[in-house]
Amino acid sequence: MTQIFGATLEEREALLADARRIAPAIGAAADEIEAARQLPKHVVNLLRSVGAFRLIQPRWLGGHAADPVTQILFIAEIAKADASAGWCVMIGCVSGFVSRGVDRDLAMRMFADRDAASCGGAFPPGVARRVEAGYVANGRWPYMSGITHSTWAQFACRLVDDGGAPVSPAQILRFVVPVGDLIVHDTWHTSGMCGTGSHDAEAVELFIPEERVLPERDLGRSGLDDPLSHLSWLLPKHMGVPLGLTQGAYEEVLAIAQGRVAMRGALRDDPLMQSTLGETAARIASCRAYTLSAADDAWRECCDTGELSEVTRARLRLAITHVHQESARVMEQLYSVAGSAALYTARSTLGRRLRDMQAMNQHVVLGASNYAAAARVLLGLKPSAPFW
Repeated sequence: MTQIFGATLEEREALLADARRIAPAIGAAADEIEAARQLPKHVVNLLRSVGAFRLIQPRWLGGHAADPVTQILFIAEIAKADASAGWCVMIGCVSGFVSRGVDRDLAMRMFADRDAASCGGAFPPGVARRVEAGYVANGRWPYMSGITHSTWAQFACRLVDDGGAPVSPAQILRFVVPVGDLIVHDTWHTSGMCGTGSHDAEAVELFIPEERVLPERDLGRSGLDDPLSHLSWLLPKHMGVPLGLTQGAYEEVLAIAQGRVAMRGALRDDPLMQSTLGETAARIASCRAYTLSAADDAWRECCDTGELSEVTRARLRLAITHVHQESARVMEQLYSVAGSAALYTARSTLGRRLRDMQAMNQHVVLGASNYAAAARVLLGLKPSAPFW
């Protein structure tokens, strides 16, 4: 009998119904989110109320154990209301990877609050030296999205000796620590994705017990018992954010076209508006189909074999890259065709959505350079790209 992993269709629909139920309140708070440069407490509480941060947590920890397709669809519903909120869900639910990386008893203690969110940073790595019963870490990590509402933070360190020299052979360790043990620097003053609270975090002579070292994992394997433990699932959920953002923008422009009369007449009768709405509808739908197809194909392979081949991982990265790049082009079209209506921040979300789309695509795993990295794998070469 084939074992079933991930959410059932009934569980998926229930999760999506919960996301749609809270989305209007999140959308109504979008200006507040941007002004605060973080998710306000009442928005965090809404997300916690539907288990958004335990989307990937195993069932034994009270989580949804949602498969990648369910993750993407759930995040898209939140991002449709506000991209920063969707991004924070996408990042915050990495708690499900943290809990799988530590001893089960420790995970039960760490996530006694089962709705605790996590955040993380990778570059530039800090340094850590071995001491009795653990390590002492020093460093500063940027882009800690969601740190203002997270309980746990993970980060990478280069292992050094007592004199500060890198050990040989080089070794990178990943740690998980309480956010309260870190110094948070208020650095997130940006043009887009303002509400993610992606500040810098610093560790100064921070002792970390041995038990909170996350194990190094083989990117090729997860094990047949738990496909969600595969580290490649850290990335596909990114696609939910642009899918939701562009769908929300499209629906807004559709409403503008149906209700607005400009100097050249009713916008719904304008050939350029009609052409743009038709084209962008098709492009959004194609992005959605590509996203779900690539994620589902990879998920099936992982469930069947406990592995993800290099070619499958390359195809996933192609999907992630293309969906983000194509969504940026769609967003530019929608903003442009809306005309002066897009300029008024009190009346339209289009300006914020455009800035959010451009900002998120500055992320190292979402940029166009990943096209070449994926092609290298398809050509039988090494990808030479971060987080592969």
